[in-house]
Amino acid sequence: MRDYYKWLGSIAVICLAVVLTGGIDQTTKDALKVKHILRTIERQHPRSDGRDLTAEVTEKELNAYIANRLAQEKRPVVKSLKVDLLDRNHVQGKIRFAVDFINLADLLGDDLDFDFKGIFYTRDGAARLDLISLHLCGQPVKPQVLDYVLSTAARYYGAELGSSSDWYKLPKGIKRISVNQAQAVLYY
Repeated sequence: MRDYYKWLGSIAVICLAVVLTGGIDQTTKDALKVKHILRTIERQHPRSDGRDLTAEVTEKELNAYIANRLAQEKRPVVKSLKVDLLDRNHVQGKIRFAVDFINLADLLGDDLDFDFKGIFYTRDGAARLDLISLHLCGQPVKPQVLDYVLSTAARYYGAELGSSSDWYKLPKGIKRISVNQAQAVLYY
């Protein structure tokens, strides 16, 4: 009889796991997949043969991960960020800043929505976006406008000042990233 209850309990746990897994929406699954990939890369030891391993992340998965990370922020500077991965390391997207935290509405308007397009470069575990075009609420602006918003946000949070043209460290373990149509390949 005891074995019967163990078997019945195992079936119940499996059914519950199936129900809970089915209850997670696809966006959350995509975000968790990217989070898992980043954790795996972080723990990966360098290969003895010197060859890089790769992992692929789709545009949809990347955007789900970004949205998930932004949703976890207590006082977010960025309300939303959506990227489109294009061919030959080209990237475009839209970034929306929270204007209420930095009081820039009088100077730049109530909406700080930047549309950007650029070329994504990586080297030695760092990355930068070389902007080709930048628009604020549909009007072309110079990168210095974005830099002003970023520096104001950095001062607000007591963070280190940076610029849109700086090199930024990639997540631990990632050596470089290659961007293709709707997909990024992470080399580690």
